[in-house]
Amino acid sequence: MPSPPEEETQQPKTDSGSGTGPGQTSERGDTNQPPPQTQTQTQQYPPVMGFPGYHQQPYPGGYPNAPYNHPQYAYAQAPPASYYGSSYPPNQNPVYQRPAPSNFFRGILTGLIVIVVFLCIATTITWLVYRPQIPAFSVTNFSVSNFNVTGPVFSAQWTANLTVENQNTKLKGYFDRIQGFIYNHNAIGEDDFLATAFFQPVYVETKKSVMIGETLTAGEKDQPKVPSWVGEEMKKERETGTVSFNLRMAVWVTFKTDGWSSRERGLKVFCGKLKVAFEGGSGNGAVLLPKPLPCLVYV
Repeated sequence: MPSPPEEETQQPKTDSGSGTGPGQTSERGDTNQPPPQTQTQTQQYPPVMGFPGYHQQPYPGGYPNAPYNHPQYAYAQAPPASYYGSSYPPNQNPVYQRPAPSNFFRGILTGLIVIVVFLCIATTITWLVYRPQIPAFSVTNFSVSNFNVTGPVFSAQWTANLTVENQNTKLKGYFDRIQGFIYNHNAIGEDDFLATAFFQPVYVETKKSVMIGETLTAGEKDQPKVPSWVGEEMKKERETGTVSFNLRMAVWVTFKTDGWSSRERGLKVFCGKLKVAFEGGSGNGAVLLPKPLPCLVYV
């Protein structure tokens, strides 16, 4: 028995030439409207979490779709700026404050200050107690022999005798090194170096004086060579009958007493205007000194 024919559902066709569209009335007088919904479904969304006491109604049609890979906030609006980091302004850096020095460094600094103050006080007390005095030097004899300015090499010998006096009442003087230098005091007032030698070290008691002497020779191998023009200047001066010399000395002395000793001190001794008078045409001469000639001493 044949099955009953299936009912075909035909949708009304619109006339393409009629130019009807949605919202227009066809020849039949019908309007194309969406079929009525038989059931209205309302979707309930949970309340949005936000600040305490703040509630926001959800969107009527749901939350809008966020763009791709765009993070969504759990808040209805962006949290405050202080939530993300520090409260400093964007272009301002915090100022670094150097920590205060520890008690250890303060103790070291205080100790150094105490030591310096103590040394100053001790030095002042020592000076007031001992009152160190600079020794005195004076020339007692100064002569020249074998003075030759005519040869190719200048040569001469000087004999210098001096007195060293220790003027201290409580300190003994130890003159460890004494070096002498002979200069020619030329016509223009300048000094030309001629020879050098070391004197013997001496020890001088308090309020005492000792004699020191040495011979200084020019023209030897261990002596500097005297320039020829210096010899010519002395030859001209020799023709007048006298030649002026200067004696300089570098002295290193240490003052000592029972239980105390000073540091080594350097002195500069200057004995100038030693005018040697020669005997006729010979190369021998001496300085006429009726009394000792004092020297200048510099510390």
